[in-house]
Amino acid sequence: MMVFDDCESVDIAVNGIAFAAFVASGQTCVSAKRILIQETIFDDFVAKLTKKVGKLRLADPMDMDTHMGPVVSMSQLAEVEKQVAQAVSEGAEVLLGGKRPGADRCSMTAGSYFEPTILKPKSPANYAFQEEIFGPVITVTPFKDEQEAIALANNSKYGLGGGVWTVNVARAHRVARKTRAGVFWVNAHHRNDPSCPWGGFKESGIGRENGWQAFDEYTETQSVVVRTAEEPEDWFGNLDARYS
Repeated sequence: MMVFDDCESVDIAVNGIAFAAFVASGQTCVSAKRILIQETIFDDFVAKLTKKVGKLRLADPMDMDTHMGPVVSMSQLAEVEKQVAQAVSEGAEVLLGGKRPGADRCSMTAGSYFEPTILKPKSPANYAFQEEIFGPVITVTPFKDEQEAIALANNSKYGLGGGVWTVNVARAHRVARKTRAGVFWVNAHHRNDPSCPWGGFKESGIGRENGWQAFDEYTETQSVVVRTAEEPEDWFGNLDARYS
């Protein structure tokens, strides 16, 4: 997700990114993992995002007041811990979370819970920037201008979902066209419609679901050719004349 300094407001963008990143504990195929923020608003944005995410309530997912539940299993919890440790060992700074919650953070400490985590990598080469951590873990990275934002967004072997936060319609279309992501949002995330094709570029798979494209994926086409001309047809009808 690319957040430009001409977004409607930092607060609105923060709310959108928090939802994009931590809904379903970050366990969706298009979860916002790499948050790219224009450097002119980076500090303000990260401060507000950290404050908001730090208040998310971790509890029983069956409780309607819960904001975030556990990851899918204890083995996945261990995998998330391992991945975060790898990113930190490569220089990523932990701005929030980065561990299992204590009793003061989550009432269900026996479950496979992991604190919502914000990492700041030193470079795009960092593990957390290059690999998808399937859990409540994101990175925040500043960019200078539109060109750098697109370059950072495309600096990945994956290309399923992406998005931009801006009120500039021309910029939104420019960035969408240049970003290698099969699903792209403008000032939103996780929204979809049955008429919208769903699928990715690069190592995010082939083919599309939804839309007219889905019919092609699940249909076998048969061609039937019928000659209706009344004139006789004989491509080699002059053989006798040439070889008699």
